[in-house]
Amino acid sequence: MTLRSTLGCLTVAVITATCTSGCIIERRNLQGWDRISPSLACPGDVVSVGYDFLGTETCRNEEQCAGLHPSVVISSSGDAFPARTVTGYRQSFDFTPVADETRIAFDIDRGSVRVPTTRVDAEGRPIDVVIEGVEDIARTVTLVRGNRETELVHDGMCAGGMPVNSPETLPGDDRTSPNLRLVSLCNRNGVSVVVTLNGSEPGVTHTQALAPGECLDPNAPGVPSGIAGARTVEVRPMFPAGGTICSATGPSNPPPTLRTVAVMACR
Repeated sequence: MTLRSTLGCLTVAVITATCTSGCIIERRNLQGWDRISPSLACPGDVVSVGYDFLGTETCRNEEQCAGLHPSVVISSSGDAFPARTVTGYRQSFDFTPVADETRIAFDIDRGSVRVPTTRVDAEGRPIDVVIEGVEDIARTVTLVRGNRETELVHDGMCAGGMPVNSPETLPGDDRTSPNLRLVSLCNRNGVSVVVTLNGSEPGVTHTQALAPGECLDPNAPGVPSGIAGARTVEVRPMFPAGGTICSATGPSNPPPTLRTVAVMACR
């Protein structure tokens, strides 16, 4: 099987058919079945490792389902945890990474997984889900040490008749440690800009002007609590750039691209 590192939901398309026993078969494509969180971790974080073939489904017959359970060998590089063989539609366990990178492999014993569900169709026939395209997966858990610097590129564009620069997302997603926090946000442009950080809680924002080379400290006095956990950065020039033209009906010349540098670290 081919190694795959993508993570996604259980279905993107469903094809139905009727099997000889009178049940309905829903065939689904699978885009990643592993569950690792966080995969971008801080020292001391407990990482959950597992997989899930059920999603929102439940089995209608535990004895029947037990005979259809896949077996998965989960192993790690550097003996981060002992290799184990687990059986079931859904399994998980925890470990604490110590290496800068830990490779985790999921090797499954089959290319499709069948789940007799508790759902029925309009005529009362039971529905079985067959998840196809199941492949072995290898993923990496990365441990963040020190500062992690990322340049954010805010493209200039016209939104109707308004010049704007694209908001950008700070590194991280639902698989990132909540302990990875913003340390500073710096203006990497030759002009003064106004930045707005959207905090970790809804409605928490902070706007600040930055001269060329100046940095915003999310922990400085006057900055709202929670800004260190910001997820998006908006930026605009303090003064409109010469030659910028945005028109909803005529020719346009979008504003120049702006750049900010986000420094993040475990806190």
